[in-house]
Amino acid sequence: MIIAIDPGRDKCGLAVVKKDLTVEYKEVVATTDLKSKVEKTQEKYQVEDLVLGDGTKSQEIKIEIEEFFKRVIIVDEAHSTLEARAIYWQDNPPTGWRRLLPTSLQTPPQPIDDYVAVILATRYLKKD
Repeated sequence: MIIAIDPGRDKCGLAVVKKDLTVEYKEVVATTDLKSKVEKTQEKYQVEDLVLGDGTKSQEIKIEIEEFFKRVIIVDEAHSTLEARAIYWQDNPPTGWRRLLPTSLQTPPQPIDDYVAVILATRYLKKD
């Protein structure tokens, strides 16, 4: 099991994913609350490794959370938002008149940083 973080300026995606790619937990967290949330999540799930996207604020976040993990692995975030958007629409199909529009033209009504964190975890686990 690993913890994955999609770092961001104001909010971050956080996910716990098993090696079989089962998502145990995911949520969007304020960047200011990330350190305490990661600490609680690490204690609850007893995870030793963390996957961190290489995007905005990744180096600052890495420094903040390194003390909780044996390894912090940096993963390429390229195109992860587009992938996450597609998965979001699979999990939450549009209803009403929105189902008539292609999802590629729609913006999800809520942040999808947690889905991006799942994508980052999946990329890392599939690479091993």
